[in-house]
Amino acid sequence: MSSYAASWVRSRGLGRLLAQETNVSDLIQFLSDRDPSPWTDLVGFLPNDVAREARKANYADLLLSSGSRTAVVEVKLGHLMSAKQQEAYEELPSQPDLYLAALSSDEVRLDADSHRWSFLSLSDLISRWKEVDDELARLIASEAADILRIWDQMISGVFDLRPAETWMPLSVLNQKFLARVVTRRIAQDLGVRGRLAWAGVTSGGGLPLVQGWAPVRGEGDDRTFIAETRWWEAKPGGELRFGVDFGPQPGQDEDEEVRKAAYELARSMDTIIEYASLRDQLSTERPDLAKLLRRDKPSRPRAKGDWEQVVAHGFGKGNNRRLTSPDFFGDGALRFEAIADIDFGRASARDVTDLLDCVLNYLVARQP
Repeated sequence: MSSYAASWVRSRGLGRLLAQETNVSDLIQFLSDRDPSPWTDLVGFLPNDVAREARKANYADLLLSSGSRTAVVEVKLGHLMSAKQQEAYEELPSQPDLYLAALSSDEVRLDADSHRWSFLSLSDLISRWKEVDDELARLIASEAADILRIWDQMISGVFDLRPAETWMPLSVLNQKFLARVVTRRIAQDLGVRGRLAWAGVTSGGGLPLVQGWAPVRGEGDDRTFIAETRWWEAKPGGELRFGVDFGPQPGQDEDEEVRKAAYELARSMDTIIEYASLRDQLSTERPDLAKLLRRDKPSRPRAKGDWEQVVAHGFGKGNNRRLTSPDFFGDGALRFEAIADIDFGRASARDVTDLLDCVLNYLVARQP
């Protein structure tokens, strides 16, 4: 297994400031106050005011205005603009022009989501101030744009095809917000392949993860197989988790029937939800992906406590998966998974996308 780069690191100086979305918005306002002229080519008018968190515009990151012309600029870095937030901007009575300013990889979201929005690359946006007359604005913009461009290159690199010189492994993503941007793009690409997909962070730890699902035969989106990739906290790299993932039907609570159905399906695929079985299949079908995986310890844990009681009654007060669990990894009472380690020193974002898709195919093809 190849060596990894350093694990999560803290940026220094200006890089650390730019890693916070609010600071990026503050910087853009500062540059605009020094010289607003770069906005003319970007939004079609010269603003006489660039306001931060404007109440009249849904607390927009930036509200540009000049007479009757207005434009909202929502700045995103490590977070995603929710559908609710997007709709709130689109429903503003003033009907402003709408822009999403983000790292370049997030442009793919707008293509699918709304014709009302235009995209601004943060590095290109801030680069516009490198040519203004104001010396201070030029110097700050030059430094900030260079940092943002490096982040863009990292994200672009992990999606490039081998053997391009710009190709990079996932281990270059040494800051969590960069990995979150990448997981959003992976989820988008899985969606294009017809998968249910979601990118977010782990509960409590805030670690990047991306999940894909495929419905069990004859079932809906609440009874699925799952394949997910989670980044690690304490050491560089990440892991693949795969198995069964059920949920209550819409409008209903979790009950014994759904717990039993999920557990029985996982139990019936006991030899399938194992790293060794997956490795053997991938070695035949996708040996390039098989080489990215390894597991030096069992891919499933030992059972603890009386899981049949959990199936019958759910987790009672004070009980949880840490105290009572089957011989599967998982969360709650409806997810049953095995784990394999992914070599982020060799794997790219494209590899992870292919891996999740292949694992879902593997599970679907072997369901009873």
